[in-house]
Amino acid sequence: MVHKRWKPEEERRLIEEFQKAGCSRDAVQQLAKEFNRSPDAIRKKLQRLGLNVVGAKLELTTTFEIPQALPSLEEVLLLLAGALKKAAEPGLGKTELQRLSAIAALYKAYESGLEKYVGYRQIETKLLELEKKYAELAQKA
Repeated sequence: MVHKRWKPEEERRLIEEFQKAGCSRDAVQQLAKEFNRSPDAIRKKLQRLGLNVVGAKLELTTTFEIPQALPSLEEVLLLLAGALKKAAEPGLGKTELQRLSAIAALYKAYESGLEKYVGYRQIETKLLELEKKYAELAQKA
């Protein structure tokens, strides 16, 4: 049996359809037909995406703590450097390589998000300054 690779848009659609249909046996069968895959492949993919297919409710199985402050770009770069160094080691398994790949992808998202955040903060600061000046001018008038 040939395993088809999942495309990111298929993964997103699978999650959406699963959330609509629920996690009944019939729903998994229907998704298997819709995505032209076996029910077992659907269940395994949902589990890899962090969805609990067991039971009668949908829940994320991965939890994480939201930090109080953003890590600096230097901290994130150090983490990425460690991941790159580890990725260069011979004999890494598929799971470890996927994990390191996820770190690299998360870095790209963080870098982009941080750049936007800094830009928004600068705009926000400028707007607050202008509002303060406008209020001062309005009082003088």
